[in-house]
Amino acid sequence: MVTWAGYERGSVAWPEDEPAYHASSSGVRRGFCPTCGTSLTYEGERWPDEVHLMAATLDDPASVTPERHVYWDEHLPWLEVEDSLPRFPTTGLAPAEN
Repeated sequence: MVTWAGYERGSVAWPEDEPAYHASSSGVRRGFCPTCGTSLTYEGERWPDEVHLMAATLDDPASVTPERHVYWDEHLPWLEVEDSLPRFPTTGLAPAEN
C-alpha cells in the first residue's frame, strides 16, 4: 500500500536534480531519484495538470490527510482499514461496495 498526494504541476519544485523518468505503461511515467532510485512521482495522461508525489518522501508525510482509498478492489485481504473514507474500486466515480 502506498499513499500518493496530488499537486498542481506548477506548484511542484525540486530542490536539486529533477527525477529520472521511466515510462512504466502507456500514458504513464514514474519519477525516481537519479541518485538512489527512490520512487518519487506518478504522472498520467488522465491527470495532465497534476503530479502525484509519494507521501512517504515528503519532509512531513503526516501533513498529508487522505481523502479516499482508490483501487480498493486490489487491496490485500489481510489489510484492515478502520476509517470512514470513501473506497473506490479503481479511480472511478462510484465507491466500492463494502
